[in-house]
Amino acid sequence: MPALHALKTGGLDLRLLAGAPFVHAPDPDRTSNRSGAPWFDFTGPRPEARHWRALLPLILWSDDPLHVDAVFDVERGRDFGLHHYQVPTTLDVYENHYGQQEEFEVRERGSFRVTSAELLRLQAFCTAVTAKIDAVMDGATSSRRLPKQRARRLERAARHLLQAYQRTPSDYGVWEQEADELHLDYVIALEALMASPNDKHDGIGEKIRSRTAALFRTSAARETVERKVQEAYSARSRYVHGAVLKDQEETEKLAELRDLRLLVRQVVLRWLVLTPYDTEDLAPRLDAAADGTSRERAIDEPLRAFFQETPPQGLTRA
Repeated sequence: MPALHALKTGGLDLRLLAGAPFVHAPDPDRTSNRSGAPWFDFTGPRPEARHWRALLPLILWSDDPLHVDAVFDVERGRDFGLHHYQVPTTLDVYENHYGQQEEFEVRERGSFRVTSAELLRLQAFCTAVTAKIDAVMDGATSSRRLPKQRARRLERAARHLLQAYQRTPSDYGVWEQEADELHLDYVIALEALMASPNDKHDGIGEKIRSRTAALFRTSAARETVERKVQEAYSARSRYVHGAVLKDQEETEKLAELRDLRLLVRQVVLRWLVLTPYDTEDLAPRLDAAADGTSRERAIDEPLRAFFQETPPQGLTRA
């Protein structure tokens, strides 16, 4: 890219990209013919949705909101589409040798950070999570109903989760008009993972609440999770049926939305750790754990092992 940049006028100053994380993947459908629409493009399917398998492990790694800021088309060794307007920038001020203040353009940075000391841990975490995602998604080509539906449910949950993240520049920077829609995205993601193909419609809300709580190891955490899921699910039902959600101060609503985001993030990670990849369904295990049976071996031991071996950011190995 730096070598090509010297040959291309009007491109982006690559210094603006210093320290920026890049998620990249080859295009399996691209031919040698360069004609046609770009593959990784904002005008087509949303990039965060199309590349959810690369972005989801990063979301599960950190509490900080992560979203796609810019998209570049790169043909290795031939051409690239780096354009100044695609990178969000801001103005910084410094004082020069003459005591005068001058403005210069810098890349606008979000809260998502990975230090050099965390890189090995991040690599181990993403490798472990990606292997679990791949194992679930292998079921998409299965002739059996359960693996196929499980893969579809994971993709649906991930797409709604990333759609909400893409509209969350910061925890308290969400547009108030969109807060209820983001709330709906999180509940859809939660329901996609916690529902079972064998469930009947009656009592589904209670099942989702108890199964979500069963993913957590302490009774205090399970109690808190049940309450939060009940509130989230009730708000979702009121929203889709046209009722007005409870009147709240904006800061209170955004605080609840942040809590829901962090809860759903935890649920997705724990679901990936625990879910079987064969023809066995996770739901009966969670139902049994909610009733107080076979909890240690089916739930607590796998979670403990994962968080000790490959903890996400903010947790230390026990």
